[in-house]
Amino acid sequence: MRKILQLFLAVSLVLLLIPVAVQAQEKTITGTIVSEDNKTPLAGVTVRVKGTRRITQTDANGKFSLKASPGETLQVSYVGYQTEDIKLGDGATVGISMKTADNTMGEVVVTAMDIKRAPRSLGFSTQTVKGDEMAETQRDNFLNSLAGRVAGLTLDQTSGVAGASSSVVLRGFNSLSLSNQPLYVVDGVVMDNSTINETSGGGGTIGLASDRPNRNNDYQNRIADINPNDIEAVTILKGPEATALYGSQASSGAIIITTKKAKTNKLGIQYDNSFRFQKVTRWPETFDEYTNGSFGIASNTFQYFGPKYAPGTKLYDNKSAFFRTGTAQTHNLGLDFGYKEIKFRVSASYFDQKGVVPNNDFKRYNARISNTTKFWNNKVEITPSFAYIKSENNKVLRSAGSFLLSLLVWPSTNDIKNYEDASTGDKLDLFSGVSANGEVDNPIFNVNKNRSYDETERLTTSVGININPFKWLSFSGRFGYDTYKMTGYQFYHPQSFYVSAGIGGTLDNYWRNYYGYNHTITATVKKTVGKNFNMRLMTGTMWQDYETQMYSIYGTNIVDSVGSLNNIVGGNGKMYKGGTILSDKDLAGIVGNYMDSNITRPNTRLRLLRNNYGMYNLNQLRQFAMFGEFAVDYKNVIFLSYTHRFEQSSTLPKKNRNYNYPGGSVSIIMSDLFPGLKKNGKLNFWKLRTSLAGTARINPPYSTQSTFVNNFASGGGFSYGFLNNNAELAPEKQSTYEIGTEFRLFKAV
Repeated sequence: MRKILQLFLAVSLVLLLIPVAVQAQEKTITGTIVSEDNKTPLAGVTVRVKGTRRITQTDANGKFSLKASPGETLQVSYVGYQTEDIKLGDGATVGISMKTADNTMGEVVVTAMDIKRAPRSLGFSTQTVKGDEMAETQRDNFLNSLAGRVAGLTLDQTSGVAGASSSVVLRGFNSLSLSNQPLYVVDGVVMDNSTINETSGGGGTIGLASDRPNRNNDYQNRIADINPNDIEAVTILKGPEATALYGSQASSGAIIITTKKAKTNKLGIQYDNSFRFQKVTRWPETFDEYTNGSFGIASNTFQYFGPKYAPGTKLYDNKSAFFRTGTAQTHNLGLDFGYKEIKFRVSASYFDQKGVVPNNDFKRYNARISNTTKFWNNKVEITPSFAYIKSENNKVLRSAGSFLLSLLVWPSTNDIKNYEDASTGDKLDLFSGVSANGEVDNPIFNVNKNRSYDETERLTTSVGININPFKWLSFSGRFGYDTYKMTGYQFYHPQSFYVSAGIGGTLDNYWRNYYGYNHTITATVKKTVGKNFNMRLMTGTMWQDYETQMYSIYGTNIVDSVGSLNNIVGGNGKMYKGGTILSDKDLAGIVGNYMDSNITRPNTRLRLLRNNYGMYNLNQLRQFAMFGEFAVDYKNVIFLSYTHRFEQSSTLPKKNRNYNYPGGSVSIIMSDLFPGLKKNGKLNFWKLRTSLAGTARINPPYSTQSTFVNNFASGGGFSYGFLNNNAELAPEKQSTYEIGTEFRLFKAV
């Protein structure tokens, strides 16, 4: 018992003495914190004893004091600077130099040629949107998620239907005749974003054989094939100086897409899904009191100034009866794994959307695998990737009217759901004494009978190579191949308002193939001169080779004709083929699949130019360029950059095929140049920037040649197309000047 009591007293004494001993070791630590770049004292720096609640801030002279013990660690943090951990020794005074963080204005951004730059060094306008932010919007076309997020970006959606295309314009239109679309680059590789042009100019350009205007159908833009969940970040390069290194294709800016890559070799699985509902809830205000007619007199017209409806007349809500509740579901699966410095990321996505318009459905399947491999002590990095995309688009026809306008025109006394004869499936006429092709289609008849569809399979592959043999020297290469095959059709029913009785229906078939290869190779040298100057010299070369193939057939007379009012054989609105009357229910069995051009009358089938001989019409473009950039900065505060690009294009006459343009920019970090501006804590970053650049746009392929095209006039044959030979044609050039400023206030990062 006595031993236990002695042990208890000894332990108690030790516990009482420990705080005294600790307190005896703790002392007041004083210090001064300055910027490593210019040795300027930093005010408002947070100093904390790591793992404790002891914390303080530096004064206007960069000085601080707080109590700490030898062996403890001071954690020093300040907006715009790298966080420092300082382990204390026996001394009571410390001096700390803080390094400027590369992410003063955010994370490092990817600019032209897949080059990573600190935002503070850029003398032109850029903006970055995180991939997770875009994925959260769950848009089928990731471009739509940029709306309202990027200053100076105008997004135009063709329509609100599923699978609709979208176009982007940066800082407005600046060319009357050439493309105003930005260039799209994925992991340093240029990607195709084209869409089908229905107007072919008689075969002078690739397009549909029907050579119709671009208003009856929509074709999704190809950059929408990218799975939004695979995007790490999107950087928008707005000004010409920002895109001068990319040449003529980026004269309207560039959208740089960086995809996700595996960050660890440990097994990681990600899955997410979303379900979305869409419903039309707002309608234009209408006045429904008068019947069809004009000046108070009833008539078979789609005007509504006839007599008033009789009391008790039943009116139908055709708008609500037409539109359905749209749905969209997305399923994303990601898998990360690897071994040591070999890392893989595999992703898959399924998107299924049913639009608010009946029979409008869109599906997309994405699969992608990417790899990051490092060796030679991380001096060599290889990043190959492979992606497969398939999309299926059941489309509804569009025109200058729209379905809503057709619904507003349709009489409220007629139930829109009664659009076909129950026994034959034929079109029901709204007015008596009017031919089947002579009155506006019931919108439900339109979406069920006038059909359009396209299917696309796309393969993309790229390889990135980074070689860093020395700290001052690096080489990089980006090699990419992009190809897709697209098939589709557009069908007008023989009884539709959009065709005449004698045409008997129409069918457009098309097959489109695309093959694109491009690579960029650069070498970069970095050198520090003295303590204040950092220099960078980059040179490179770029090769682009693109070919689009188009095969199209247009035919009429799915049936021989549709009977008119006085046609006794065919009957009013009755279809007949080979002298036999057939109903709409007979039509599918007789003509087979609507996608088969054989259902049209052989002597009506039209093919353009090479298509007549079983070959694809072609659109080919090749470009070669050499470029360089010289950049220097002073104390990471003043930045100067000069770029120059020398380019050749196959679309221009030989005498004008070589052209070049320069670009330059200056960026000054005013808040570092005059550190006193940050003392009040309200302003923590201020940058002035300016840039001057020249750019060029090139003409479409073959626009310098007087090519023969199909002549649809009497006599047939061929004639010269719209564009004539111009041996003096040169690139469309423009010069731009930009000046701007950027602020970060109230300790914002």
